[in-house]
Amino acid sequence: MTGKIKPDTTQEPVNPELPPAQVPKLLPQSRQRRRSSLVLGVLVVLGGMFLAFQVVNRLSNREPVLVITRDLALGQPITAENVSIAMVGGDESVAMVRGEDLHKVIGMRAAVDLMSGTLLQHRMVTDQVTPLADQQLIPIAVKPSRLPARGLRPGDRLSVMFRPENPTAAAQEPSGSVEAVVDHTKGPDNDGLMVVDVLVNRLDAAKLGPMAADGQVALALMPRRP
Repeated sequence: MTGKIKPDTTQEPVNPELPPAQVPKLLPQSRQRRRSSLVLGVLVVLGGMFLAFQVVNRLSNREPVLVITRDLALGQPITAENVSIAMVGGDESVAMVRGEDLHKVIGMRAAVDLMSGTLLQHRMVTDQVTPLADQQLIPIAVKPSRLPARGLRPGDRLSVMFRPENPTAAAQEPSGSVEAVVDHTKGPDNDGLMVVDVLVNRLDAAKLGPMAADGQVALALMPRRP
């Protein structure tokens, strides 16, 4: 006969009941910590409101003014390509040209050197076209070696010195120099000469003309007037 298999009574019985999970208890925050957090939150909100107020206030004070978009040398005309309208904060102490006056500025000339990004002021433009009533414009053709290495720009002040190339003619020609202001430069031309248009007063024009026609002059750069 086949014997019955007896259950193994050596194993420990399984307990169906598990011990309860241990849940950590949260310690209540102190009143002082909750109060600090509340104060910090209020300060953050107030700071955001203040910044928002400053931004809105600045935007409300912005007005359209004219700004230079390309570099302009003294005497160059102002065109639609080198000036535009920008919104900036207003300042009553600075007489900036308003955007509505754009049509009045077009065609005028720069009274000073203007850099790109400059806010245009009334004193920076002029309607006077050179030469003025008491001036004459004289072109001077000189070798590049007789010009400053940095070049010349409109508005530069020059001392035009008489330097005859022929020693014999030097004794017959007037000596000395005259002051002039650069109006325009061009060149070199086909002969390798630079042409510098200078503005001089009427009295010096008669003396400078004959020497400038032969290119027997040297140009010395002088400091600009403040």
